[in-house]
Order: sequence, then structure tokens, then C-alpha cells
Amino acid sequence: MSAAASEAPLKALVGEVEHLLGSLDPNVITGDKAHPVKMLWNQVGVSTYLVFFLLAALITLLIVFWGKKHMAPVPKGRAINAFELVVEFARSSLVDGVIHKDAAKYAPTILTFFFFILVNNLLGLIPGCKPGTGTISGTAALAIIVFIYFTFLGLKEKGGLGYLAGLVPHGLPKWVVPFVWLVEFVSMLMKPITHALRLFANMYAGHIIMGIFAILTQLFIVAPFAGQSWANALASPVWFLLLIVMYCMEFVVAAIQAYVFALLAAVYINQAISDGH
Repeated sequence: MSAAASEAPLKALVGEVEHLLGSLDPNVITGDKAHPVKMLWNQVGVSTYLVFFLLAALITLLIVFWGKKHMAPVPKGRAINAFELVVEFARSSLVDGVIHKDAAKYAPTILTFFFFILVNNLLGLIPGCKPGTGTISGTAALAIIVFIYFTFLGLKEKGGLGYLAGLVPHGLPKWVVPFVWLVEFVSMLMKPITHALRLFANMYAGHIIMGIFAILTQLFIVAPFAGQSWANALASPVWFLLLIVMYCMEFVVAAIQAYVFALLAAVYINQAISDGH
């Protein structure tokens, strides 16, 4: 068997990866471009990402209602105990440990972000699913909501001038204040961008890596049946093992990214309402 035949799976990988990237296009739904739906005076493209975004919202609601229904002073069952454990951990570390003023008031918002993004991320591990966190428009929508929310809280708490003046830490020399204020103001405007990109980049990259390992596993399995070297089939279990490892890692990444997004939301809220903002 020629060297070209043994290298054929890797050459075929290029075309398969292009197809993979095309399938992750946020405007694709069942092979076609997003179908426009008339809403008031505008048309909105309905993509698979939007469908799974709404599905994640529904699943999150069902989980919350289920947890509320089964919650008790002494929970019975492993599922409800695990749910309470996650809720208590998220609340203590994301809310009570970060927001120093009226933390309980913001717990529902922070926990909603955490569970909604976690459900989205976990949906992305199911073959064929395209969660909202897998596209920049989805994560940008979440980040903009957080930005509007903490800005509104800051303006409500301190007023317009007080909020803007509070961007500069206390105790700085007067000649430094204008420069620091400008840097902090630009940094504030950049928050939704970095907030959205961090979540999107991690989830999108994970989907691509898992897709590539899955493609390599398939290509090396079918190589002998396409007249290529049987030695290629021996490499297939290696790629499959790497795929399983990456799959397990993505479960961890899904939870970590949901936690980080909610944590940053809590940090931004605390900065907006605290005196030291």
C-alpha cells in the first residue's frame, strides 16, 4: 500500500473539517439558511441555535419548578439532594461570597444565569444539538442583558453622576483621576464584549475539537474499506479514546464556563452597587 493511501484519511480531514465548520454556522437550520419569521415590523431568522436556546430555557424552568416542588427541610432522594447541593454551592460562592450588599436580592438572577447557561452548555454535548452558547449572538445577548442589568442597578443606587464618578477608586491623586476614569469607562464598555467572547470561544472551540476527533475516528475506521491501508484502522481506537477524554473534559468545561459567566455577572453587580466601585 502506497504512502499516499495511508495518508488519505488525513487529506480527507480537510474537507470534513470545512463541512463541520459549515454545520456550526449559526444561520443554518436543517441544511438551509435561517427561515425568516415576521415579528411586528421586522423579520427574525430562526436558526437551530435559537430553537435550542428556547429549549434550554424550557428545561431550566422545568428543573426549577421540579426542585421547588420536591424541596423540603429534609430532602428525600438523591436527585433532590444533588440539586440542593448545587444550588447551595452556587449561592454561597456566586452570591453570598461576592456581593456584599443585599446579596439575597440578586440570588435569583445570578442563579438563573448559572443554570440556564449550564443547561445550554450540556445540551451542546448531545450530538446534533446546537445550544445558544455555541454562537456569539447567543452569548452576546446574555452579556448585554447582564450589562444593562448592572448598569441599571448602579444608576438606581447612585444616580447618573454618582455612578460615573464611582468608576474611579477613592483616594487617588486628583491629577490621575481623569486618566483612570477614562480607562475605567472604556473597561466598563468592554465588559459585555469580553463577557460574551469568553463563553462563546470556550464552547465553540470545544465543539470543534470534539468534532475533529469524531471525524478522525470515522475516517480511520472506513479507510480499509476504501482501499487504503489496514494500518489506518489501528489508529481509530486511539482517536476514539481521545474523543472520550475530550468529551469528559467538556462536561467539566461546560460547568466551569457557566460558573465563570455567573461569577463575573455577580462581580459586575457588586461593583455597580458598592461604594468602592
